[in-house]
Parts: sequence; C-alpha cells; structure tokens
Amino acid sequence: MDLKKFNSLTQSIKPIDVRVELFKQGNFDFIVKGEAQNSETGVAEGEITTHHKQKQALEILTDRVHDQFLYGGAAGGAKSWTGVCWIVFSCLAYPNTNWFIARNQIKDISDSVVKTFKKVCREYGIEDFNYNSIKGYIDFPNGSHINLIEVKYKPSDPLYEDIGSTEYTGGWAEEVGEIHENAVKTLQTRIGRQHNKKYGLRKKFFLTCNPKQNWAKTNIYDKHQNGELAIENKREKTIVKTYLNCLVTENPFIEQDYIDNLRAQAHEDKAMYERLFNGNWDYEDNPYQLADQEMIDSIFENDHVPLGKNFITADVARFGSDKAVIIAWKGWVAVEILTFDFSKITDIAHAILYLRNKYKVPKLRCIADVDGVGGGVVDIGGIKGFINNAKAIRVGRQGEKTPNYRNLQVQCLYYLAEQINKGEIDIRCDLTTKVQTDIKVELAQIQSVPNERDGTKLDCKPKGKIKSDIGRSPDYRDALFMRAWFDIAKTKKSFLGSRKRENM
Repeated sequence: MDLKKFNSLTQSIKPIDVRVELFKQGNFDFIVKGEAQNSETGVAEGEITTHHKQKQALEILTDRVHDQFLYGGAAGGAKSWTGVCWIVFSCLAYPNTNWFIARNQIKDISDSVVKTFKKVCREYGIEDFNYNSIKGYIDFPNGSHINLIEVKYKPSDPLYEDIGSTEYTGGWAEEVGEIHENAVKTLQTRIGRQHNKKYGLRKKFFLTCNPKQNWAKTNIYDKHQNGELAIENKREKTIVKTYLNCLVTENPFIEQDYIDNLRAQAHEDKAMYERLFNGNWDYEDNPYQLADQEMIDSIFENDHVPLGKNFITADVARFGSDKAVIIAWKGWVAVEILTFDFSKITDIAHAILYLRNKYKVPKLRCIADVDGVGGGVVDIGGIKGFINNAKAIRVGRQGEKTPNYRNLQVQCLYYLAEQINKGEIDIRCDLTTKVQTDIKVELAQIQSVPNERDGTKLDCKPKGKIKSDIGRSPDYRDALFMRAWFDIAKTKKSFLGSRKRENM
C-alpha cells in the first residue's frame, strides 16, 4: 500500500471507531485511565492512573460467565458512568442489539441517566444517536436501541406484566434499592434474546445501588459476604450472580472536594456517612425506625439481661414462602430458636410441645398467631392465640394519656422496639451469621408510618411493604414481638386490679 492510500485510510478512521474496537477486544484503558483528581488512592493529583474497580466491573460486564452483576456499595464509585459506557459501547460494537436502562421513575432517568449519557457521548466523541425524550428511547444508526424503562411498583400489576414481551440483549437497573424485586425478576427473563448467540454475548443484567436494607442486600450482598452466593451459583446454573463493591476513595477521578464533603457528613448524619462513604450495608438510621440501629446490632451481646420466667412464642407459616419460627424464652432472653422452611401444622405443634417439656413452660405462657393455619396449632396445643388485628390492650390508669395503637400487633411492635432501645432483650442462641443478619434486617423494618385510616392512631410499616423491601416475610420479627404480649397483658391485669381496689 502506497503512502497516499495509507494516509487516506488512516484519516478516514475516527477516534470513536478505535474506541469501539478496543471495547470489543476487552481493552478499557480509554475509559479507566486518566489523570488523578485526588490523592486518596496514593497517586498524586495530575498523574496518570487507573480506576481498578471500574476496570474490574467492565471485565465482569463483558465476560461470558456472569448473568447478574451487582456493583456499588457506596457513593462516588463511578457506577452510572460505568453503566452508560457499557451500554453505549455495546450498542456501537454490536449492531441491531436491544438494551434497556431501568429506574424506579422515568423522571430519575431524565434527571440522572440521560445527563450522564450525554456526558459520555461528549467525552468519547459519540455524535450519531437519536434520543426521544417523549417515548423514552435512544437509537443508533447501526440499528442498536436502548429503551428507558420506568419500573415503579403498581399493586395492580405486581408481576410487571406491563413491561411487555420485548426481547433484550442485556440491561441495567440503576438504584435497585428503590426498585421492587419482582421488576428485576421479570426483566431478567427478557434478557439474552436479541442476537446474544450471534455475537457470543452473555445474558447480562447490571445492577447498581448504594447500601440499603432491602432484597439486594439479603439476596446478593449477604450471600456474597457469607460465601453462599458461589454455592447458589453452582446449584442454580441458569443465573450466575456476582457482587463487587467500590468506595469513593477507590475512584481516582472524582474531585477531592466531593470526598471531603462526604467525609464531613460524619458530623451531621452518621447513617449517611456509614452507608455512602464507608459502604456499610448494615447501617441505616431511618428517622421512622423505632429501634436504634446500634441497639439492634447489640441484641446478640446483651449478656447483662437476667433470665426470668419461661415463655414460648410462635409465628406459624401461612404461605409456602414464609418460615415458621418458634422461640423459647427465659424472661426477655431468647434461649432457643427453631426455624422451619416447610412444615405441617402437626410439625409446629409437636415442636412447641418439645420446647414446653424441655423448658417446663405451662400452656398459658405459650402463644402462636392464629392467622391462616396458626389457629390449628393453637387448637392442637391448647395454647393462647395471637390475633394481629385485635384491638390494642388498654394499659395505664383512668385519665392517663395512653398511646393509641391501630391494633394489637402495632402495640407489641412498639413495645419490642422499646425493649431493644433499653437493651433489655438478648438473643442467647447458637445461630448462623445469616440468621443473625436476617433478624437484624427484620428488626430495622419496625418503622412508624402515617395511619391513613385514622390519623390519631399509631401505626407501623405493613408486612406487605416489608416483604417488598427485603424480599421475604419478616418471620423472626413476628415471633419476637409476640413476647411483648405477655408483658402488656400482665400490665393490664395490674391496672384492672388497682382499679378494683380503688373502688372497694
């Protein structure tokens, strides 16, 4: 080839074409290398360095091993930039592929994702695209397409059937802490169906978020921490999951002022600092949370709590996805917890009888919820039945202002939260780390909410919303709060007894 033809050929090659080819070959230096904007990673500002976590994330996103990838763990880790780069360069590298970007509300996509998309395009010289803000999509000249999807939960469509039957190559759900788990499950079924075999692409679903007490924590982060995610992947080969965290101090390209401001939150908002700076998934100081998080964390270490009378509380499984949980108590010390993933009424009744004999517990100090099949356990065992929607028990002397609860369950939840905050409950059982974590997550879900029916009555976050947030029923919480009934009922008896004496 003569020099003139060579020069003509090289001049026709655009920088974006080179970047697309590098992306296809797994070379992400043009994305992950640059001048350091802070010295947190040990590199002086202005020096050329690499965002190693971002590089690792892009390698996972383009490998042929993983199907679902959760990336995050703190603010400032370049999650959005990574997601946009992956989606955009995949579109450019593989013609006629179909992708999606999902968020809880379409407004969040417009305010956040689209802005990042335009910045990425300016940074890498991407000029040929069509963004339709009305219909919510982005098209490229090579036939590739990105749908911008709102996945806000609708009670009328709990299985997200309105997402439709569109076939996608892959997709990204940003801020999954705000997204219902069913949305992720449904979208996962739509992935891997648009030219994946043609280009040798895995059915990739990218999830990003900051730490939050929800289903992403229990189903991915906690399993990763406990070494259970790898075991699950081997057992369930159709969806291979992985997790990678990235802290703000691991991003060399973020401005030092951003890091300093985030650090300053330690003096004003400890929860925000722990979650967004330290990437602490187990810390969430919700203003509506009735039990202080630090006191919840100490619930397995309160060895100062004295032993007392023996009790048994049981939350009976009502549906196939729920657990049955039975707790043996000595005062406010839980000394044994039995958990059944699947059980019959007779199994639970026999387990309660076993604990009664072991700890010498009379029937009048045993209680089980009577909702669903629980009534059968109560009848077989001859024990007390707990009715969640029963009226709250009035305690306190006549004329005193006593809290007005929506129902008995709410009253017991408030009482349990008080016991936790006073450090007067201890779980002194041999439990796995996973079970301890599950209990902490469920206790953090004891939160006050406005009572829409009667604004004068105290109310708590409903079980349906909890199941939506953490991805399971709060069965340990339910078995724990029933212990409060014995104290409340005893207080009522003392109150009634005092009134009788006053009237004599």
